[in-house]
Amino acid sequence: MRELVVIILTLDEAVNIGKAIASVGRRAPVVVVDSGSTDGTRRLAEQAGAEVHEHAFVDYASQRNFALDLVRERFRWVFFLDADEEIPPALWEQLEQTIAADEVDGAYVGLTFHVLGRELRHGAFAGASILRLMRAELARFTRGTNERVDDRSMRVTRLGKLKHDDAKPLAQWFHKHVRYAQREALHYLEDRESRRGLEGASLRTKRGRIVALRWAYNQMPLLVRPFIHLGRTVVLQSAWRDGVPGLLYAGMQSFWYPMVIDLLVIEERLRRRGALR
Repeated sequence: MRELVVIILTLDEAVNIGKAIASVGRRAPVVVVDSGSTDGTRRLAEQAGAEVHEHAFVDYASQRNFALDLVRERFRWVFFLDADEEIPPALWEQLEQTIAADEVDGAYVGLTFHVLGRELRHGAFAGASILRLMRAELARFTRGTNERVDDRSMRVTRLGKLKHDDAKPLAQWFHKHVRYAQREALHYLEDRESRRGLEGASLRTKRGRIVALRWAYNQMPLLVRPFIHLGRTVVLQSAWRDGVPGLLYAGMQSFWYPMVIDLLVIEERLRRRGALR
């Protein structure tokens, strides 16, 4: 059984996939799971040396679990890399040391965001951490959007940062986040997380803290939540310190996106009551 594989999920990522795979180099095999690209993503990934599979998209948790099933019998460790991300050399050194020490079951990494040609050092993602390195035998994703692994029984650590630099136009970011908003609105309407209450909440793990924060956020009134989200990002997380790019991204991620979610929830509620044609 080999040590590490890097998995990349793709859909029309031709402008990004080359640099993502190049950041892996010869350090580990790359497995790409594509969900129906029409822009040559699969061909470019194969040319870059990746093992490519196609799988119809249902939700992000299902897609990641499909990828895990592909590699679980062949690799001990999995690292999930997004197509618009790169693994810097310093993070590679930490990954290799973590795997060699074999003392944990997973590792969180941070993100260095690049927006409009500028690196953002503050705002919502400045202190973000995402579980990306994990033992293949232990990992299983839940929740279709903003998917996560239950790490309560895992030994985890925190490593350095990935570089996030999407080469696609901003218009595609908005299109993508409308789709995300539709899924999040459905989550809210189905009341899945409110019914669970604080089940799974914990201050000890990142996932447990997210459960608690999401529960608290969903208790706030619709259309008020985006203003609170924006204030937290701009003031408490100091997005203003990144100048105009930082404020613009805060407006996109922390106000426009949650506002779209709330509006879709309201629209669907009215439709279900028969108030809309």
